[in-house]
Amino acid sequence: MGRQIKKVFGDLISFGTPQAIVINIFLIFLIFTLIPTSTLENKPSLCIFKNIILPFIYNNNCPTEGIFKDCECPGCGLTRAMSSLMHGNLKDALNYNKGIIPLVLTMIVFWIINLRKSIKHYKKTNAFF
Repeated sequence: MGRQIKKVFGDLISFGTPQAIVINIFLIFLIFTLIPTSTLENKPSLCIFKNIILPFIYNNNCPTEGIFKDCECPGCGLTRAMSSLMHGNLKDALNYNKGIIPLVLTMIVFWIINLRKSIKHYKKTNAFF
């Protein structure tokens, strides 16, 4: 029993099976639905690219144009954008990061594909994992 629990936990952490992907994507959407966007707005940015990698590469002289203008990475704002979107505020979500729409659509497609695989596995083996 302990070995099975370790296997399931390992699969969930690593997104190692279609079932784990289905559960994890669902949990991501659930968490962003439960956490108010205002809570995220008041926290400092934890972006590794913005705070560490880009300043290191550009020697604290951020580029003034291009994709990394003012040391902003393309992923900055996605957490707040996801939270806004899950709370039904599309305008704010797009203001935080316009990449949220393709990201969420991709997540939904992966969720559907892996849900179908999970159902097929369950029908074949009569076991979820």
